[in-house]
Amino acid sequence: MKRFDPAGAAGRDVLLVAPHPDDEALGCGGSVHLMARAGARVAVVVMARGDGGVDGRTAADGRQAEAQRACEILGTEAPLFADLGSAALRAQPGEAAGRLDRMLGARRFDMLLVPSPLERHATHRACLLATLLASVAREGAAWWGYGVWDALPAVEDVVEVDVTAARSAKTRAVRAHESQDGARPLAAGMASRDLDQAVFSAITGDEDRKAIERLLSLDGLWAALPRPLQALRGAAGERPLGELVAQWLAARQQAWTRTLWGLPPRAAP
Repeated sequence: MKRFDPAGAAGRDVLLVAPHPDDEALGCGGSVHLMARAGARVAVVVMARGDGGVDGRTAADGRQAEAQRACEILGTEAPLFADLGSAALRAQPGEAAGRLDRMLGARRFDMLLVPSPLERHATHRACLLATLLASVAREGAAWWGYGVWDALPAVEDVVEVDVTAARSAKTRAVRAHESQDGARPLAAGMASRDLDQAVFSAITGDEDRKAIERLLSLDGLWAALPRPLQALRGAAGERPLGELVAQWLAARQQAWTRTLWGLPPRAAP
């Protein structure tokens, strides 16, 4: 698989958009920690309040305080909170996009880290749509999807990030979400996933990496979407945007399967 060096983000403006408090650490906490250490300016926006959490009983203000501690550990900027209900984010990602624009103002980013379209969590997918509909990307920005509930497959559009040097910071950041990590061993589970992805990265040969995060390139998706994207905000446009994302993903999954089996690319209709 291709490798991604977070040191290449030095001097760049990076935006990490998290659906809930804790996703900023779970999804790509190791990557953004190494980017920040290299000199990237990493902004974090948490879209949904996350009240309830995995145990169903956690207050929103407590979760936000946990996210602030996690971002301090990761070395990013202090997180911004859109303070949306999860149901509202799922129902109206276009409204969430407008709030994202207002929060960030004229700031534009060279790299965007968003939930993968392969996430089975509906709020995570809505967060992806909201960011696509926002006006926060510079021309030529790189779009990357990260996995939280669903690990990314070893396919051609996915890169590996060696986060061995960030293992401690990532684990401490996840554990800063005490309300969530106490209800379910999230830190241990994600550390296990990162280790698993390193151990099974290469079928043969030595492997000295101890932790790997994966990112899915969404540049092709971004390029395939109609312009201006802001015209898709609102009830009449958000569903078609979801369908466009699903169509792009289906085409990529077909291409991944054909590559896996050594078949030539399917001719365009």
